[in-house]
Amino acid sequence: MYLETLTLKNYRSYAALGVRFTDGVNILQGRNAAGKTNVLEAIGILSYGKPFRTQKDTECIRDGAETAYVKGGIVTKSGMLSIEVLLSAAGKKSLKVNGQPVRRMGELFGNFIAVVFSPEDLKTLKESPSLRRRFADMEISKLHPSYFFELQAYSQALAQKNALLKSRIPEGQLKKLVTIYNEQLATHGERIIKARQEFLGRLAEVSREVHRELSGGEVLELKYRCSASGPDIRQSLFDRMDKSLSSEIEQGFCLHGPHRQDFSVSLNGAEIRAYSSQGQIRTAMLSLKLATFDIAKTDFDESPVLLLDDVFSELDEGRQAALLNRARGAQCFITTAVPVKSAAGAVYTVANGAVTTAGVK
Repeated sequence: MYLETLTLKNYRSYAALGVRFTDGVNILQGRNAAGKTNVLEAIGILSYGKPFRTQKDTECIRDGAETAYVKGGIVTKSGMLSIEVLLSAAGKKSLKVNGQPVRRMGELFGNFIAVVFSPEDLKTLKESPSLRRRFADMEISKLHPSYFFELQAYSQALAQKNALLKSRIPEGQLKKLVTIYNEQLATHGERIIKARQEFLGRLAEVSREVHRELSGGEVLELKYRCSASGPDIRQSLFDRMDKSLSSEIEQGFCLHGPHRQDFSVSLNGAEIRAYSSQGQIRTAMLSLKLATFDIAKTDFDESPVLLLDDVFSELDEGRQAALLNRARGAQCFITTAVPVKSAAGAVYTVANGAVTTAGVK
């Protein structure tokens, strides 16, 4: 699988852009703020349906424009694939796959698989559990689009339950209504937890090996923290929510479930957030991303596209070579402000709202 052509209209710094890429390594070279990351972000939208740098689609629309348009021509084992994304200043978004409208975001997942690593990803390991849940949920959704619909159903039931907990309904009546939502949350929650357990177990195993190679021997460990346990996760979830009703009414929100869970990452036995350097955190997050790349490659029997934003400036030549070796045979995009000595591929100059071919390195 690889991206052959990319078309942009009024996307961030690009009024109009049309570029053709190679199926190997593509190096986007230019000064800081030249628009290199904008290209990677646009490619990522074709896979995720949303930008990886912001939660607001409207921020991707060029100043003064009403819409932003992204189109990708993708080559797969099954033939050519076209994906289009139109973002409007009114907050609406339309998606098309091979010219056919995509009504739900989950229907986009699995068509074009891209794995992105950017400086913003370091927050995943350093900051709140919500970022780690988002990382896991997005990667699972790419592998199993039905998981995305479970998340949506769970989130809808959760929002309705929390609204109910904040209401002034008498507790006797409230408990009957909350029980209905607890049933729904336990059902969807069990499926979410099982999917996370399976994915994070695979991620732990693969990332340990990847990290050992990138770091020169350090041991990376990942553990899923799940409050629901036992052979019947659904019943365990329901019981925990049922027993905490008084506390939930007092606090006004649901206290148990997948929306409260986390996974920990440790390096050589120590919690990475508290005891690791910025460089170690970067290598650990890169290892997790490369592990998701390997997992997707196995599951789809086709290499995903790898998007590396400003990664090589922080890695020595040995780690650069190890990274490229992991991505061998796949299409890879690298943004850089300085020449990358260890990478051979097509070089593109990014400047003044344009991307031009600069030759082959």
